[in-house]
Amino acid sequence: MHLRTLTLQAIGPFAGEYTVDFDALGQAGLFLLEGPTGSGKSTLIDAIVFALYGKVASAEASEDRLRSAYAADDVESVVDLVFEVPSGIYRVRRTPVYQRAKRRGSGTTTANASVKAWRLPAGADLDPATLDSVGVPLGNRLDEVGAEIQKAVGLDRTQFVQTIVLPQGEFAHFLRAKPEERRGLLQKIFGTEVYEQLALRLAEMRRESDRASAAARSALSSGTSQLVGAARLTDDEAADVRTAIDAAVVRGDGLVAAVRSVVTGRTDELAGWAAGARAAAVAADAVRRAARTHLDESTATDALLRRRDALRSERAALDAAADMNAEAILQLTAARSAQAVRPLVLGADRAATMLDAARKTVTAALDGTPDDIATPPEGTDLRTHVQAAGRVSAEAAGALARLVDVEAGLESRRRAVRQTRHTVDDLVAAIASDDQWLATRPAARAALLTELEAARTLAAAAGERESALTTAIETVSAHTALAAAEQTLAEAGAARTAAGAAAVVALDTERDLRAARVADLAGELAARLDDGDACPVCGSAEHPAKAVLGADHVSAEQVERAEADRAAAERSLHAAAERCSVLEERAGALRARVGSVSAEDATERCDQARSALAQARAAEADVVRLVPALDGFDVQTRSREAERATAVARLAGERATLEVTLLDLDAAEAEVVTARGDHPTVAARHAELLGRVASSATVLDALAERDAAQDELRRRQEELAAGLDEHGFGSADEARTAAVDAAVLAELDRVVTAYATRLDRATAGLAEPAIAALADDLLVDLDAATTAEAAARVEAERTAGEARVAEERATAAAVAGDGVVASGTALADALGTAGPVCRLADLTGGGGGDNARNLSLATFVLMRRFEDVVAAANERLLVMSDGRFELVRSDEKEDVRARNTGLAMRVIDHRTEQARDPRTLSGGETFYVSLCLALGMADVVTAEAGGIDLGTLFVDEGFGSLDPHTLDAVLAELGRLRAGGRVVGVVSHVEALKQSIADRIEVRPTADGPSTLTVRAG
Repeated sequence: MHLRTLTLQAIGPFAGEYTVDFDALGQAGLFLLEGPTGSGKSTLIDAIVFALYGKVASAEASEDRLRSAYAADDVESVVDLVFEVPSGIYRVRRTPVYQRAKRRGSGTTTANASVKAWRLPAGADLDPATLDSVGVPLGNRLDEVGAEIQKAVGLDRTQFVQTIVLPQGEFAHFLRAKPEERRGLLQKIFGTEVYEQLALRLAEMRRESDRASAAARSALSSGTSQLVGAARLTDDEAADVRTAIDAAVVRGDGLVAAVRSVVTGRTDELAGWAAGARAAAVAADAVRRAARTHLDESTATDALLRRRDALRSERAALDAAADMNAEAILQLTAARSAQAVRPLVLGADRAATMLDAARKTVTAALDGTPDDIATPPEGTDLRTHVQAAGRVSAEAAGALARLVDVEAGLESRRRAVRQTRHTVDDLVAAIASDDQWLATRPAARAALLTELEAARTLAAAAGERESALTTAIETVSAHTALAAAEQTLAEAGAARTAAGAAAVVALDTERDLRAARVADLAGELAARLDDGDACPVCGSAEHPAKAVLGADHVSAEQVERAEADRAAAERSLHAAAERCSVLEERAGALRARVGSVSAEDATERCDQARSALAQARAAEADVVRLVPALDGFDVQTRSREAERATAVARLAGERATLEVTLLDLDAAEAEVVTARGDHPTVAARHAELLGRVASSATVLDALAERDAAQDELRRRQEELAAGLDEHGFGSADEARTAAVDAAVLAELDRVVTAYATRLDRATAGLAEPAIAALADDLLVDLDAATTAEAAARVEAERTAGEARVAEERATAAAVAGDGVVASGTALADALGTAGPVCRLADLTGGGGGDNARNLSLATFVLMRRFEDVVAAANERLLVMSDGRFELVRSDEKEDVRARNTGLAMRVIDHRTEQARDPRTLSGGETFYVSLCLALGMADVVTAEAGGIDLGTLFVDEGFGSLDPHTLDAVLAELGRLRAGGRVVGVVSHVEALKQSIADRIEVRPTADGPSTLTVRAG
């Protein structure tokens, strides 16, 4: 995998947009990523890992730190990476989740993470400005892009970080770690959790097998107890069964056959006993059935004898009541005939009554009718006369019906005329008011327009007056700043004078101390001479008259302190002088800005400009107010004019309506006067005519009702005569005498019917074959038959109960026996399954006789991977250490409490041929040994991942602990990586590396906080 370009914006300490061209840096094969601590070197590595996997390099760090604290709210945080793998060139663009300012309102909102990826064509231009227009999109969902990128790279995030970005600190820890800690890192890198999970699964399977075996044993014991209870065995028999089954379990071989043999012996014995009990129950049941048959026959015969005696008694009683029954039959026949003609009698009586009522109705109708209708002319039929009078009155009433409505509507018409006259008067007054109001509008509009034009003229000067105010304010501010600057300059001048005096004092003090020290230097040298020591001045070993050290001797430390004080005083003087110079320049610039204008004049001009601007602003407000006011004035005028035009048109319409309404009212009143005649109103005349019509109809209806009643009476009398003749009655009175109440008739019918029914039943019963065949002297002993049947039934129930108990014991024992055999089979299966599982669990878990070193499967796999890492690391370590150091894996436990062996490590020092603990290595030795481990780990991981080509590597900090010779060896090894086609990025701030590596990425913090990035290549 080769990195091509990286572009980042608003990421970490980088507020702006920066692009790293790895192709240019890779020309030399080795580049340096350098900068002060905290400036953002690790941010570049985090950006690369984030672009590929959506997470930063450290598993413990959060992606929240990717958003730059120095970026503006409208600047998006972006990482854009282009890389090349054997399958092609890919580009991925990611944004992290971060909080940004809301576009509307205050506060912040969450900007969600996003991703886009493309596959670029071969030879594509990688200029960021043109990349958006090329490439095949791979998706924009986090999950699908993540899968595509990992598929293309061939490494997951952990493997990538361990191979592309070599974290020296972690491998130094790995070098010195205890086996248990080393185990965790190896497991994380190589993903060997599956072997540990396999061992755990086998251990769980062993526990499951143990539980299954225990459950099967418990089930066999429980089934044996159920067999003993179901078979109701004695204590000795139960003990024999349990002993036999326990012995079979102990033997193991033939367990199922032995259990089946014990069960079969007991169940066969119970089955035989049950068969004998069933035979005895069958014989007793046959005796019971015979006794029952005899009892049923005796009971039936006794019942027939009792029934025959009852029927004979009933027949004798019926013969004695035969005469009374005949008389009741005759009375019942006459009553039924009278009941048949009774409706005809009643119908004739009702018809006569109705005729009398109809005649009275005719008389009453004639009495309530006008005389000219009720009294027809002589020789004229009453019905014809009444019909003619009613018809004449109806025709006259129909002719007046319309005029009744006309008469009723006259008053509403009169009110409508009055209302129309009032409306005309109101419209005339409204038109006059509109004319008066509209006459004042032109003058008012002209005044409003004049005020608007004046306000617009004044508002137009607002920009000019605002500029004048700004200039005045700047002049006032310059006066204020000038006063402050002159005050600060005076203070700085005083400080410069004081600093100059202090520098002179410090210089004099240093000069005096140096002179005193030089003057007393002989005494200082003599004080250090012992007898026999060579004098540093003359070389003599004898010192007959050594100089004496003065009491106020000045030491070298005092001179150095004085020199430091003098240098500090000079720096303070220089700083004070520079400050005075800066303040002088600033004060001069402010004096040039204020010119000849005094502070009082500037303030007065500022107040005048502010007042003028306020007037212009007020005029702007007046314009804003007056423009809609003028438009509203015109709208009101046009609205009033429209209202006047509407009133004029309506006045013409109302006057025309009034004329038409008056003509219509006059015509209606004339027609009503003609129609009422000598009556007070048309309605009164119309009501009288309707009354004559109603009286005529009443008389005609009464006459029709009388004629119908006469016809009904005649018909009813004819029907009555025919009915009396048919039922043998001479007259209606004879039929009334024969009639009885319904209750009496029903009782006669019940008595006659009951006698006939009882006689038929007694005759039929005595004629039945079973009763007729009975001998007159026949007797039955029912008690003896009942006693015999009861005894046979008790015996049958006893034998049946014994058989049922025997059957239940045999059946229960058979079912329980099947359960015992099934439990034995399950136990045999569980014991057969548990053996291989236990052996495999012991083997993979580090136990068992076949695992002499007690290594778990996961530890064994890690140990082999660890050996590969050590072998790969030694290929470089022997070169870097000039053949001195070699790593070896050790089976010894570095800690007595360690659970596993095989992951310990020792360093062979070939100078002493002794094995050393890695923790005894120096800082520099630890660095390059850790580097070899990291490179070896990268080789093994890429081999595990299918031989992935790692075209770009980053080697992290740690070079400062190396001596020059070792540093050269490390750089030579990195050079070999470069010769193999890899591009190596060294992350360091060691000065020697800056001199050795020309191509670099420089990261520098600025005074304002954010960092800058510069790529120097070629």
